[in-house]
Amino acid sequence: MALILHPYAHGVSVVRRFLRHIGNVGFSAIELLLAMIIAALLIGTAMPAFMSMVQRSRIDGGARQVLYGIRSTQSLAISRGGIFGFHWGGDPGPPAAGRLNSEYRFETDPLNACNWPLPTDTTATNLNVVRDWFDLAGEYPGVTVTSVKDNGGTVLGGVIFNSRGGWPNNPGCPSPNFPVWVCVSDGSGTLRAIQIQRVGKATILPPPPVCP
Repeated sequence: MALILHPYAHGVSVVRRFLRHIGNVGFSAIELLLAMIIAALLIGTAMPAFMSMVQRSRIDGGARQVLYGIRSTQSLAISRGGIFGFHWGGDPGPPAAGRLNSEYRFETDPLNACNWPLPTDTTATNLNVVRDWFDLAGEYPGVTVTSVKDNGGTVLGGVIFNSRGGWPNNPGCPSPNFPVWVCVSDGSGTLRAIQIQRVGKATILPPPPVCP
């Protein structure tokens, strides 16, 4: 009686013989060299695209983080009432002297006159500091807020909101030429622009951004 092998068993047998052959013979130096060259070419081709993707991810994440901070400040103004500010560390005035451009904090003025806490104040020393200084570059290395300006190019200390969620028109508060622009950069020339309207609408504009 003839022994009939299942096709699967035959296939397994062929694979085993092939693996034994590889195990006995191995790869030649030329074959290994060619494999290394091909791998290097593939890595060299993919690396620029990968680095570009990482760079875009970093700047986009940083811009979203800043937008989240601005909207959080707006929500505080609406929910608690009064004037709240997203204060930028690059504020050229004394209120943020000595801070980094990549830093920002949330603060309020119960007198509704935009008299902000001192830069050295903290949540522990001044109730008007709602959130202590946060360094954007700590979470997104190299990313910073490069400018906060109105549409005429005037530098502002940050973004402020009233209890209705819009820009306040109170005495003592700046009256910018809208829209207000918050520009975020990763240090390599890649920018993202956040636009804030008088009514409080804040959005990240699609690239390429336009910063005044």
